[in-house]
Amino acid sequence: MGIKVLDARVAQQVAAGEVVDRPSSVVKELVENSLDADSSRIEVELEDGGTSRILIRDNGNGMPPEDAKLSVLRHATSKISAVEDIEAVNTLGFRGEALPSIASVSAFQITTSTGEGAGTKVVVDGGSDAEISATGTPKGTTVLVDRLFYNVPARRAFLKGSRPERASITETLTHIAVAHPKVAFRLTEKGRDYLSLPEAGDLLERLAQIQGVAKARALRKVEYESGAFKISGYAALPSLTEGSRSHQTVSVNGRWVRGDNLHRGLDDAYRATVPGGRYPPVAVEIEVDPRRVDVNVHPTKQIIRFSDERAARAAIAAAVRSAIEWRPPNASSAPRTSERAFAQDRLAPPPEYRPKDNEYAAARAAESSVAYSSGTSKSLREVREEIYAASKPTKERAEAPLAAEELPERGALPRLEELRVIGQLGAGYILVEEPEAMWVVDQHVAHERAILDRLHDAENPASIQSLLVPEVVELSPGDAELAAGNLEELAVYGFEAEPFGPRSVRVMAVISTLADRDIVGAFKNALAAISGTDPGRRREDHILATIACHSAVKMGDRLSQPEMEALIKSWLTSRLPATCPHGRSICYRTSLKEIGRKLDRH
Repeated sequence: MGIKVLDARVAQQVAAGEVVDRPSSVVKELVENSLDADSSRIEVELEDGGTSRILIRDNGNGMPPEDAKLSVLRHATSKISAVEDIEAVNTLGFRGEALPSIASVSAFQITTSTGEGAGTKVVVDGGSDAEISATGTPKGTTVLVDRLFYNVPARRAFLKGSRPERASITETLTHIAVAHPKVAFRLTEKGRDYLSLPEAGDLLERLAQIQGVAKARALRKVEYESGAFKISGYAALPSLTEGSRSHQTVSVNGRWVRGDNLHRGLDDAYRATVPGGRYPPVAVEIEVDPRRVDVNVHPTKQIIRFSDERAARAAIAAAVRSAIEWRPPNASSAPRTSERAFAQDRLAPPPEYRPKDNEYAAARAAESSVAYSSGTSKSLREVREEIYAASKPTKERAEAPLAAEELPERGALPRLEELRVIGQLGAGYILVEEPEAMWVVDQHVAHERAILDRLHDAENPASIQSLLVPEVVELSPGDAELAAGNLEELAVYGFEAEPFGPRSVRVMAVISTLADRDIVGAFKNALAAISGTDPGRRREDHILATIACHSAVKMGDRLSQPEMEALIKSWLTSRLPATCPHGRSICYRTSLKEIGRKLDRH
C-alpha cells in the first residue's frame, strides 16, 4: 500500500481527536474561550449529558464579522502571531484548534456580537465549508454543538452514558469555576441546575458555595512565595478528606491544570497526616513567569511542564504544609481550670505506670494543687482563639455568624472560650468541655501527634537518654544482620545500640520520649522501615512516626487531671493537631443540643 496524502476533512477529524475526546473536553475548550473574552457570566446547557447537545452562552466581548469567519479555520487565532509568543502565553487558548476541531465532528453553530451593529452567525456541519450570515444577538457569544461525533461512529461508540458524561462536565466546570471565582457559572439540563455559582467576591466565597460553609471552616489560607513561584489559595486541615482528587484544584496563571508532579507535591504536604487514598480539598493558584512554564506540551493544554519541575513540586508542598501547620509564638500554659466550683477524684497511676515525657514534670509537681496558675505566659484560651482565627477561613460577619452547631462533628478543632478537661473515659479517652459542646479526644493519638511534632522540631530537638539497664532486642538472623549494617542510621534516630550475640542487639540509649516505653517494639519497627523504604524523607517520616507511636500513652493508661491537661495542651499547640501521623481522627465533637435531643429535651 503506497503512501498518500489524507483528504483535508479526514485529516481534520483525526486532529480533532487530540483536542476533543468527550463532551467535557468540548465544554472546557469553549468555556476557556469565554474566559479569554472577559466574560463575567457563562451558562452551559446540555442534552443527554452533552452527547446530543451542548450550548454555551457568555456575555464576553464577542467577535466582529471578520474574526467570526476566521475562527473556524485551523490555526487561526488572535492570541499569538510569532514563535516567540508561544514561550510566554498569557491566555487560556492560543493554538486556534478548538473551534475548527469541534466543528469537524459535530453540527456546529456560533453566534457572536461585539454589541456594535449586527451580530454574526457561523454554521459548520461536520467540517464542511462555513455558512456566514448576519443576525441580531446581544453582546457576547453563543456556541451550539449538536450531535457530537455523529460523523465519526467509532469515536461516538466510546462515549459513556449521559450520567457519567454529565458528571465529567460538572467536575470540569467546577474546577474552572474555582480557578475563576469572580465569574458566574451555571450548568443546566432539562431545566435542572447541576451547578449554579453566582459571582463570588473571592476564592473563599467560591469554595463555600461549592463545599458548604461548614467544610470551609476546615480550610486554611495559603500564602507563599519562593523563588519564581507565588502560591495562594486555601488548603483543608488533614482531618477533612475526600476519596478522590475531585476537590483538589491547581491552576497555573489562571489555567486549571492536571499535573502528576503538582499532585505529588500536594501528597508531600500531607504526608503522615492522612490515610492512603484520601485527599484533602485544596484550591491553589500558582503564579509564575510564563516563560518558565510550557503550556504547549499537549493539545488540550491541561498537561504543562515547568522549566524546573523539582522546584515547582517543592514550592507547592511547602506552601500547603506551611498553611496547615500551626505553631504558637508563646504557648506554655496548661489548660485553665474552670471558674465554676469543680472537683474530680484523682486517678492515681498504677505502680507500673509513670508519666512519659519531660513535659509532664510540671504536671507531676503540681498534682497536689487543684488550680493551675498560668503566670505571665499565654493562657490556653488565648492560644485556642489564635488557633481558631488561623483555621477560620470565612470572614467574620456580625449579622450572620456561624452557629456553634454548624461546626462539623469531624474535621474541626475545639473552638473554646474556656477549655476544661472534665475527665477520662474508659482509660483511653479524654473528655473536654467547651461552652456549647463536648469533645472526645483519643489520648493515644493526641499524645502521638504532640510527640511527633516535638521530634520534628529542629530548633529544640529531643535529647538522648541513656538507659540504666540496657534493653536487649531479640531478632531474626536476617534482621540482626540488617541492624548490624545500619547502626549508624539508627543512631541518628536516638537508638544507640551494638550487636549482642548472633541474633540480638543491645540498646544502650534512646530518644528521651521513648524512655520507659516500648523500646523493643519501636526498634523493630524502625528496622522494618529501613528494610521497606528507600533512604530519604519518606523513611525518616516513617521512623519518627514509629517512635512517636511507641512513646505515647496507650489505651488503658489512667491519667491524673494534671497529666490530661498537659497532654491536651501539648496536642492543641502542635503544628498539625487535626489528625494522628497515620491520618486517623484525634477527636470528635458532640454539641449540647445533640445531647439534649438524645435525652428528649426538645
